Order: sequence, then C-alpha cells, then structure tokens
Amino acid sequence: MVNLTQLKKTNAQRWQVMHVTGSLVPAIDKISSRLVDPDAKARYEAVSKKTSVPWFIIAVIHERESSQSWKANLAQGDPWNKVSVHVPKGRAKAGKMQPWMHLPTAPRMRPSGQIGQGGER
Repeated sequence: MVNLTQLKKTNAQRWQVMHVTGSLVPAIDKISSRLVDPDAKARYEAVSKKTSVPWFIIAVIHERESSQSWKANLAQGDPWNKVSVHVPKGRAKAGKMQPWMHLPTAPRMRPSGQIGQGGER
C-alpha cells in the first residue's frame, strides 16, 4: 500500500523544484485550453456528478490516458469500437451507446483514499 502521507510530502518537494521548459509552453497552453473548453468541461462535469471525482481531475486523466480522444476509454485509452487490450483486458466494445452515457470506467474512478483501490491496474 502506498504511504499517502509520505507521497504528499514527496510531491510537495517536487513542486518546489519544478520548472516548465520554455519550449513546452505552447503545447501546454494548447492542451490546457482544450481541456477547459466549455463543451469538454460540460462532459467532464457530467462524469463528475456520477463519480464524485472533480471534473478537472477527470480531464487530466482523460488527456493522459487517451489524449482527450472521445473515441477512447477514459481508463486506459483503448478505442470504444474494439475489445480492450489494456487492463482491464477483454472488455466488450461499447456498441451503439456513447461511452460517456454508460460510464463503464466510473466505478473505478470513485475516490477511495488509497491509491490502487477500486479497480484493476
């Protein structure tokens, strides 16, 4: 199990020494603008209401896992129109339902207070 107290302290130290490389600023601006776009934010807020996870956390996970592709699974980036190959493997394709309507990843996104709890990894 992860020691969350130690992790919080370590991450605070990382933030103190973190710096953004100037050449990356345009890419960061582009991605952040896309993540807070009103249409995207509305979708994230809908997921947030079902999961109690803040919308901006969902947005960052979505960017990390699928480059904010609305055609890919929020949890691991596999396309919705194919059986998943990443963990959780073997999940059936979404079919005619829009993935954000049935939220198959929502149960694993519920805050648990512990890293790694609440879903497969």
